[in-house]
Amino acid sequence: MMGAKLKFVIAGVVMVVAVGYLIFNSVSTSAEYYLTVGELKSKAPAVYNQNVRVAGIVDGPSIVKDARSGSLKFTAEDSSGTLPVVYNGGAVPDIFGPGIQVVVQGKYNADGTFHAENLLAQCPSRYEDTVQPPANGG
Repeated sequence: MMGAKLKFVIAGVVMVVAVGYLIFNSVSTSAEYYLTVGELKSKAPAVYNQNVRVAGIVDGPSIVKDARSGSLKFTAEDSSGTLPVVYNGGAVPDIFGPGIQVVVQGKYNADGTFHAENLLAQCPSRYEDTVQPPANGG
């Protein structure tokens, strides 16, 4: 009888630990924030090939869409610098365009290019002043 109770207690402890781990893992993943362009560059090379999020404002003249390969290239910038971005993730948000704030998630390579897997465009009316515009005004 004592052996059955011990097995039950051990199984309960294992389940509690497993559930705790899953909760901790999901909270730490969702609490991920984004870096500015300057923060990303200052952390290089430690962040090379690591999954990170970076926020910036789309530089209009830099947007190049390649219909054949499905890639989108643009420069994200803020008051701390510029970052060339290559996005091959598929659908581009409808509001994506010059002057729109974006958050890209992906990997920063040693060549200075950010390869984005996710692209989020934020509506300027709802998210004003969350990323400082470039110092040169555009």
